[in-house]
Order: sequence, then C-alpha cells, then structure tokens
Amino acid sequence: MNRIVMIDDNPMEHFIAVKLLKNVGLFGNSKHVTNGYETLQYIKDNLQNQHELPDVILLDINMPDIDAWGFLDQYKALQQQITKPIDIYIITSSIDADDMLKAKSYPLVKSYLVKPLSKDVLVKIHDDCGKV
Repeated sequence: MNRIVMIDDNPMEHFIAVKLLKNVGLFGNSKHVTNGYETLQYIKDNLQNQHELPDVILLDINMPDIDAWGFLDQYKALQQQITKPIDIYIITSSIDADDMLKAKSYPLVKSYLVKPLSKDVLVKIHDDCGKV
C-alpha cells in the first residue's frame, strides 16, 4: 500500500479526499495537513527512516502559510537527501495558464490536476506511483 499526503488549507477538500481514499482503498496510509511546513518538517525528521516518507504528495497552490511554489523550492533543497521517490501532484482549483506553466517549470511535479479529486484520478496516481 502506498502512503499519500494531502497538503491543502481547505477542510472540505480533506473531507472529500478522505471519503474518496476510503472508497478507492489503494492508499493504505493517508495524512492530511493544512500547511506545507508540517510536511517539510516531517520529511526532514524522517530522512533516516525513508520508509516513513510518503509515496505521493497532493499539493494545493494557494495556501496562507506557504504556497506550492515555496513548498517546492524548499523540497528541492532536500531532494538530494531523499532516496525514496516521492511523486508530487499539484491539485488545485486554478485553471490559470500561468500557474500551469509555473508547475511545468518544476521537474519534480509529476502532474497538474484540477479539483475536485475523483476516484479515476486517484487510481491513475496509484498506478503511476514511482514510475518515471
């Protein structure tokens, strides 16, 4: 089973994701946080226990404490220390072309997904987990 972390400041998005994840049943361990700093700290704390790290991160763009771009910049600085592949997906309500282009400028972002999450999207993420 894969580990997934969802970073989003909207509690309703977490509620929907929890229901979908339960219905899909493909991710055995999910964590839901409202800001990226918590996930960055968790990654730093577990660099020596990489089996504890997520396989997938679902990352919202617009958040009050640290936005997706700030998260990705800090994650990039840690990436050399992480030996486990972690797939990062931008998941957002933004259909702004500039946001889509900016996401493509980060090679570590696997895909740009527009909300709402769906069962089909979660199945595809699971099936693609760890593939280059």
